[in-house]
Amino acid sequence: MSVEFQGVVKRYGEATAVAGISFTVEAGTLVTLLGPSGCGKTTTLRMIAGLELPSEGRIAIAGRDVTTLGATQRDVSMVFQSYALFPHMNVLENVCYGLRRSGQSRNDAARHAREGLLQVGLECYEERQPSELSGGQQQRVAVARALVLKPSVLLFDEPLSNLDARLRRQMREEIRELQQRLGLTVVYVTHDQQEAMAVSDRIIVMNAGRIEQQGSPRDLYERPATPFLARFMGESNPARGVLRRLDPATVRVRLGACEIDVANATAGDGEATVAIRPEAIAVERPADAPPNKGAANNLAGTIAKASYLGTHMEYSIDTAAGVLFATCPHVDRPLTAGDPVALRLAPRGVIVVEG
Repeated sequence: MSVEFQGVVKRYGEATAVAGISFTVEAGTLVTLLGPSGCGKTTTLRMIAGLELPSEGRIAIAGRDVTTLGATQRDVSMVFQSYALFPHMNVLENVCYGLRRSGQSRNDAARHAREGLLQVGLECYEERQPSELSGGQQQRVAVARALVLKPSVLLFDEPLSNLDARLRRQMREEIRELQQRLGLTVVYVTHDQQEAMAVSDRIIVMNAGRIEQQGSPRDLYERPATPFLARFMGESNPARGVLRRLDPATVRVRLGACEIDVANATAGDGEATVAIRPEAIAVERPADAPPNKGAANNLAGTIAKASYLGTHMEYSIDTAAGVLFATCPHVDRPLTAGDPVALRLAPRGVIVVEG
């Protein structure tokens, strides 16, 4: 079932937490609300759930106006950051809880709860207490408890923040697989950009109570519309460059003595802010740099800092365009502070974000 926000505002006294946002979550998709702390994403999720009511605007679920309805009058379920399992109940009893409250008999509730546990791979854990489960298992119990209510919309509030890095990766894959297999409509809140890109059909990035940009993970990463997006969606190096339009689809960006042609259909000639992705910078010793072909896209620099991270090197490099942060997979021949380098910039990693 779809979710629609139309000009929704949420105020707490004189403070505005959400400032007139509009968006649609299509049925059967997973949409993530992403942004830094205090941007309004959790307040927005709570308004979908009916735990908060908007100060202005309209909220619809499956075309039905639910703006003034409370949580119990909406067909939604929510998985909380803390999982909110009852410590005195075993796994089966926790999953049965909402079913029993909705009026199901003990036997029917137990049958549906076992079906829910089977969906999340915990069919053999029904007699265990929450304290006997790992963090990932507790999270699955919380998902099963939400799923058995057969909600029109399933909501996740920072569901992986309490897990370690490896388990977060595993659980986000399981959530995505479950959502796609069951065709669920999911609204997911996180502040983790990689998590959002891994699970989402579409991402809505919020900043200071407003929508900064929305689109597919690839759109937001490769075509950020604002400097904030370029900084927030992955690492980026801000720099000032000079643009010259070559044709309707391409501009030439000059950074110091370096020139590089990038895809852009909107920017005009003149100075502009560009974002340079660290992974788009090839770091080479001057003697190893290949000869230029076409635009001179080599930028001279000097290593200021070098860090070894096992799988790759990280470098801070002084250049005419400013200090650039770059990553390099060549750990077998590390560079050190003071080494001269030639930087080659990949066109897809240079993004014009503000003219």
